[in-house]
Amino acid sequence: MALVSCITNQDASEKVRTIFEGMDRQLGVVPNVFRVMAHSPEMLEAFLSLNATLPTTHLDGKLRELAYIKTSEVNCCGYCLHHHQALGKKAGLSDRQVAETARFEDSDAYDDLQRDVMRYAEQVTRHVHVDDSLFERLRRSLGERELVELAMTVGIANFTNRVTETLRIELP
Repeated sequence: MALVSCITNQDASEKVRTIFEGMDRQLGVVPNVFRVMAHSPEMLEAFLSLNATLPTTHLDGKLRELAYIKTSEVNCCGYCLHHHQALGKKAGLSDRQVAETARFEDSDAYDDLQRDVMRYAEQVTRHVHVDDSLFERLRRSLGERELVELAMTVGIANFTNRVTETLRIELP
């Protein structure tokens, strides 16, 4: 059970209600994480602005979602896994790629860059720092902008994982 209530449309401020109505039109649902964040409308707006940048990155969508999924696996965040596995499929990941991230090292579903992105997400999530050799491999494949976007993606995933898990937010 969630530790904090979800703000309903009826209880939301006018500004938040407008945000919720837009989400409902676009997604068909207002995810509970946003209903919980709505307790602080300013933080909800700031988070939504940052989160909205993810699909606009130069970092390939498949790599972005693999990084997000791997981060969520390391943090045991079922809420984010649920949503980002679906987003991964929309970004072009195969069902098999989405299903085998937990054993990506042994799976032939991924190329070398995809494996390195998941290694990066795992190392950063567990230890903050990443091995120099791994970073150099990523540098050979990704530009500096994409490296920053990868770091930001893993950071956003860790942030969201911690909010949803700490507050025990339930799906949707």
